[in-house]
Amino acid sequence: MKKTKYSEEEKRKILEKLDEERHLNQKALDKANRKSQNKYDELEKKRILDKLNKERLTKQRREEISKNRINNKELYTFRDKKFYKFENMRREYYISVDDCNIISPRPIKIFLYYKTFGEFKKEEVLIKTEVFSDKFFISYNPVRVYFKEYSLENARL
Repeated sequence: MKKTKYSEEEKRKILEKLDEERHLNQKALDKANRKSQNKYDELEKKRILDKLNKERLTKQRREEISKNRINNKELYTFRDKKFYKFENMRREYYISVDDCNIISPRPIKIFLYYKTFGEFKKEEVLIKTEVFSDKFFISYNPVRVYFKEYSLENARL
């Protein structure tokens, strides 16, 4: 027959025994964790450092390429807005400086602007960037997507 009620003395002894077992288990786990954490050999250390260095260099190169996309480019001002001009396009297309900051590797629709006789018109295009290139990839037709690469006009010295 099971005992359903324990005296205060029995409760205290049971709790002390359980607490002692818990402390022993915790010490064993801590000791095992410390051993596994401190046991890196030189090859593993070198591998981890190489991986971190490679990630740092890749990130640094990406930032450098994205900075080169818009650094030292000719700036135009129309109606109190600033624009960059694309080179070698079928027209003289301009892109807003603000739009350059939102372009990513994922294609998005933006407006490119062009001048006609006394007017400033806009045309919607798909545009994206690539991590490996300092050019913009533009598709004139958002339905039949075909990207061509274009760069911005360099600043005159």
